[in-house]
Amino acid sequence: MWGVGNELRGDDAVGCRVARLLMEWGMPGVTDCGSMPENHVVALRKARPRTLLIVDAADMGLPPGECRRLSLGGLDAVLDSTHGIPLSLLLAPFKVKAEALGIQPGNLRLGAPLTDAVELAALRAAELIQRGEWQSIQSYE
Repeated sequence: MWGVGNELRGDDAVGCRVARLLMEWGMPGVTDCGSMPENHVVALRKARPRTLLIVDAADMGLPPGECRRLSLGGLDAVLDSTHGIPLSLLLAPFKVKAEALGIQPGNLRLGAPLTDAVELAALRAAELIQRGEWQSIQSYE
């Protein structure tokens, strides 16, 4: 699982928050990619997971904290691109099934903390991922 986001931009850090919660709880195979997931492709190549779950903030026009399952292309379409390379392009050379959870941000202001709604969504998403139930989250598409 990759948590992606920019910790300097408020709720954009939600993917990183989910990754850190899972790492604190001892879940293996979790990476906090920050805003540069391209720095983690070598580890991905070595690990060769069958499925890669990516968690990131995604502007889906929903209330802050709402979480939806997205295809990788769908995630690229709703990202407020703070990442250098679109994730679908970055992962194209790998034989990995990539899926995504998008969490609607509320505040992307520079230097802001996670809003309460997004912090709660991060906790709920981490719990579902840890239990292997993240696919129960409603699809956006």
